[in-house]
Amino acid sequence: MGAYRLLLAVVVAVSHMGKTFMGLNPGVVAVISFLIISGFVMTSLIERNYKAPGKIGLFYADRVLRLYPQFLFYFFASCAVIHFLLPGTPQAAELTSSNIAASLAMVPLGFYMFGATGAGILPPAWSLGLEMCFYLVIPFLVIFKARGVSFVLSVAVFIPACLGFINTDLYGYRLLPGVLFIFLCGSYLFRPQPKGLMIAAGTTVVAALVFLAIMAGLIERKPSNAEVALGIALGIPAVYMLTRLKFHKADEFLGNISYGVFLNHFVVIYFLHGLRPIATFDVRTVATVLLLSLLLSVGSYYFVERPALKLRHALRSGGKATLDQMTPSKAATSG
Repeated sequence: MGAYRLLLAVVVAVSHMGKTFMGLNPGVVAVISFLIISGFVMTSLIERNYKAPGKIGLFYADRVLRLYPQFLFYFFASCAVIHFLLPGTPQAAELTSSNIAASLAMVPLGFYMFGATGAGILPPAWSLGLEMCFYLVIPFLVIFKARGVSFVLSVAVFIPACLGFINTDLYGYRLLPGVLFIFLCGSYLFRPQPKGLMIAAGTTVVAALVFLAIMAGLIERKPSNAEVALGIALGIPAVYMLTRLKFHKADEFLGNISYGVFLNHFVVIYFLHGLRPIATFDVRTVATVLLLSLLLSVGSYYFVERPALKLRHALRSGGKATLDQMTPSKAATSG
């Protein structure tokens, strides 16, 4: 699934350069697949390593070690690029101590639309706030077997949002209550049982029908509702099939660099724009951004994320080496 994750990150980057497909924003479609993958991976992680109430804190530590190293690296890189190369811009206006502090807490990034923090320093990071909200609840849903009722409640929020009775973009795409069921579709794909498979398959069919209805004008087109429906219809079967493929080192490598590409493409865009204003994202500019983004991601994975990866492995080993005991040198040599 690593190549798929990298493809999704590239699609998000391309969408942020203004590219659309048949009037649809491919970045939104890609983000939905990320949510499904997250549901699958988090359920696997909890079932294998943290399936006890007493281990929920370790699960949270695991997630912090996963998300924060590269996030911090690229967040401060973006701050530096904006400060030195883009003074006087709306992004530069967000470089305040309060906004930076809120952004570093990560969860507020998912509530930028309410003024909790800005969205210009590292725009893709808003979805990390959404991810963190999901991480806060998923251990309880898995351990205490509450996925079913949570799925129903989330769908009850999503449907009126998709139809436009409540804010479609917020409650049908950006906030956890309306998209929790999408995460849970991925969750049901881990060690799938007949009931879980039926839920995931049924959701896929309904989403496909909703997408067709929107495109046919039977359901009013609202911000992101067509893309979210399409993302569900494509993402669930894609993740289901990909999780059944055998492990391959090349695929793992591609997956390892996907997170960096997801985070850093705006840093690259800001940097290039600061050197020479980008009037339009032609093929050459898009290719340049993607190439630099990929190269940066390889470097940040090996030099920023891998040390934290050793600490995460220590957590999953059952506490043989705690965070307090692990030094960087010990982490670099631990299995």
